[in-house]
Amino acid sequence: MASVQTTLILGMSADGKINPEDTSKSARFSAVDFAHLEYQTSLADLILVGAGTIRSEGRAFMIKNPELLAARKIRGQSPQPITCLISHSLDLPLTMPFFSQEVERWIFTVQKSLECSSDTVSLGKTCELFSFGDTDLDWNRAYNLILDRDIRKVVALGGGSLTASLLKAGRIDDWWLTVAPTIYGGKNAPTPVEGEGFIPEKAPLLELIETRQVGNEMYLHYRVLRAGNREQGTGVEAS
Repeated sequence: MASVQTTLILGMSADGKINPEDTSKSARFSAVDFAHLEYQTSLADLILVGAGTIRSEGRAFMIKNPELLAARKIRGQSPQPITCLISHSLDLPLTMPFFSQEVERWIFTVQKSLECSSDTVSLGKTCELFSFGDTDLDWNRAYNLILDRDIRKVVALGGGSLTASLLKAGRIDDWWLTVAPTIYGGKNAPTPVEGEGFIPEKAPLLELIETRQVGNEMYLHYRVLRAGNREQGTGVEAS
């Protein structure tokens, strides 16, 4: 049976922050980390990204490496993955460069936002708009659409709210995490997973399947354990 693989790609400081507390100043990572991000993203048919990330950066992540673009062409993929923005509010300035980039744009939202937003018609001229659920986004319906559109590889780029939502829905299969040798601190600085959090008994568990060190950066590749192999991954006997 066909399925969709979702890989989460995030970088964080050594103290677990994806950005400084002043979110107008983006985190800085190395050229090696950028190349890693570009390679992993180049494998995707579709990129999931939170509205806050797009509002902060103003634009979608684009693949520019000629070799990666050539590889996508050989695999029969479009030059760029579809960029799917996740927004519950549809508070999206139409002046952002994102809306004029040469990339296919989707927006996943909820019905309440479609009914309340004054920009629905304008957004619909530059993006495909999809509503899944009345007030909470229904990821099962969203992934049914992704599968119906013959998309098999999804890459999620955060931020923390999107990551939390995907984890809660059980939609992340594996996770590439870059740990940078810097400290941001700040009690309000964003972290890789936000939302309401998980109680220990229900917390997602990971299996470390690959590690790489480049200079002072660490690249950690985890597989998200499903219900059937959680106990095997932790070494804790099921009760």
